[in-house]
Amino acid sequence: MIGMNVWTKAVALLALAVTTNAWAAEDFRCRIESTVAAKEKPINRIFIGKQFTVERRTGLMAGALKNSYVTDPQVIDYGSTENSYKAVATMRKDQGAGVGSSIYALTINEYDESDRKPFIFLQNDEAFLGWCEHF
Repeated sequence: MIGMNVWTKAVALLALAVTTNAWAAEDFRCRIESTVAAKEKPINRIFIGKQFTVERRTGLMAGALKNSYVTDPQVIDYGSTENSYKAVATMRKDQGAGVGSSIYALTINEYDESDRKPFIFLQNDEAFLGWCEHF
């Protein structure tokens, strides 16, 4: 911003604030409709009907499903009328309790025209499917 006048700086800050507020207003509330795993586990069924939220700006999930235990998720696409919202997180064995590594990947079909956007969340060998809506 070196060489910019005060007016230009104010406009740039206002644009940043509006963009940040737009993202914050478009967080997601999601409901799990089904689950599947590489090998079916009885515990999967307890998640059906449960909800979680996604902070759009950071990708952080809270509620029945989570994607941040030690490491923070990274949003790789905020989604649009042509692309899905995508957030990923990983945890290496040495970052956790030393038990094992983990991978978390969330995709929400932001481009879907309905109010309910289909999602899939991958947590290691388990997949959770359902829908999300803005709130």
